[in-house]
Amino acid sequence: MKNHFFVPALALLSMSTTSFTSSTTSNSTETPATIAKQLYFPVAGGKGKVGSVWGDERDGGRRKHEGIDIFAPKGTALVAISDGVITVVRTDDIGGNNITLQPDEYSWNAYYAHLDKMYVKPGQWVSKGQLIGTVGNTGNAQTTTPHLHFGIYTSSGAIDPLPYVKSSPVISQPLPAKDPPIVRTTSQKKSTSPTSTSRRNTTGSQAGSILKSAAIQVLSGILQRKIRIGK
Repeated sequence: MKNHFFVPALALLSMSTTSFTSSTTSNSTETPATIAKQLYFPVAGGKGKVGSVWGDERDGGRRKHEGIDIFAPKGTALVAISDGVITVVRTDDIGGNNITLQPDEYSWNAYYAHLDKMYVKPGQWVSKGQLIGTVGNTGNAQTTTPHLHFGIYTSSGAIDPLPYVKSSPVISQPLPAKDPPIVRTTSQKKSTSPTSTSRRNTTGSQAGSILKSAAIQVLSGILQRKIRIGK
């Protein structure tokens, strides 16, 4: 009889673990082409043209291009390719004015460089299609035609971003920023996940965690009950 107390709790714990596992792997088969349809092209208005691709030589062959260059008139609007959090807004000698976006649904980061203007700040949540900056030629692109250097970075390094955006829909006009902007605290910001192009199922993960917590509480209650009975 004593083992009968554990059967419901163990079954519930097993169900919650299975649910949690399946929710985090259900979209692991998505390809870059599939993902591209769910993103926006980073340059708005249909003015952007890809003119330099992944692997092109740089600095006389001393390095390879880790991204794509999308040429457009200076001041052309740049948009968030997806919902997400702005993790970096800075100016440096190479990328000039640059922004990094951590999408809510993916484990990689989107990198926008050589911007003229930047309209976001670190920790700010942005919606897909929202204006985040404009095309420029800052940093080491000062002698080139204005363009956006766009890259995608995983925890293992850069990957070719072209398959992820070449078939993405182009938004004609950027969406207005949320008012007021939502800024997450340090504890709320997402860290970079292991290399993956699969979408995250946040809702499923949360549900799995809740079920596991409930199972643990049930099991704990049963154990306490058995202890009282034993006494």
